[in-house]
Amino acid sequence: MITDLPAQLLSFSVRLSEYLTLANYTSYFLLMTFAWLLIDAVGRRKLLVQGSVLLTLCFLLLTLFASLSLHANSHPLPIPSLPFAILGTATLFTATGAFGIGWLAPVWLIPTEIFPTTARAQGTAISVIVWGVANFGITLLTPILFNNLHYWIFMVFAGTNAVAGLWTWVYLPESGGRSFEENMEFFARAKEEGTWRVRKVAEGRFGMLPYLGESDAERVPLLRRVEDQLPSV
Repeated sequence: MITDLPAQLLSFSVRLSEYLTLANYTSYFLLMTFAWLLIDAVGRRKLLVQGSVLLTLCFLLLTLFASLSLHANSHPLPIPSLPFAILGTATLFTATGAFGIGWLAPVWLIPTEIFPTTARAQGTAISVIVWGVANFGITLLTPILFNNLHYWIFMVFAGTNAVAGLWTWVYLPESGGRSFEENMEFFARAKEEGTWRVRKVAEGRFGMLPYLGESDAERVPLLRRVEDQLPSV
């Protein structure tokens, strides 16, 4: 299975890699439950950006740990590969959880919040098509890249996540906590000011999450923001 390959690159056997993959997706399922608590407390934009940063760091570390794990035994002074394999596995679990919290749910909310009613169906449809094509490409190319790049494929993933995070930080407005009309204001102001950079439109107001009468959710303690989501469940 493709999903077993990261664990195999960390020098685990095929059978143990399958068990680790099962544990990884179990933790992934559990960690996804944090998304519905954080998405309105932290905001879509911040979850996406922080998720990209964490994923980029995790894949860089996976490149290092996989390299050390595979080459440990060939060192002139024998070094056990198990510690590097364990660290790599923990990093892989962290990366999977970061994706589940940061990039699984927000990307489906944003199209419905920024497209006008007349174009919402079309915009959402385009989003689904792009998502499907990207998934097809990743599913097709991943085993080929694993076979040819081995653990260097993690560097490819690190690069793509870094680009996604940078693009999000520069161009994606925070749509949470705003009415449709307020979200449309971003595009009107961007057109007037001749830039799509979020930090330069309306003095960066759309880079932050408005929250319960507060102009900036960053000033509201996170635990209070999370607690405010609980009564609505």
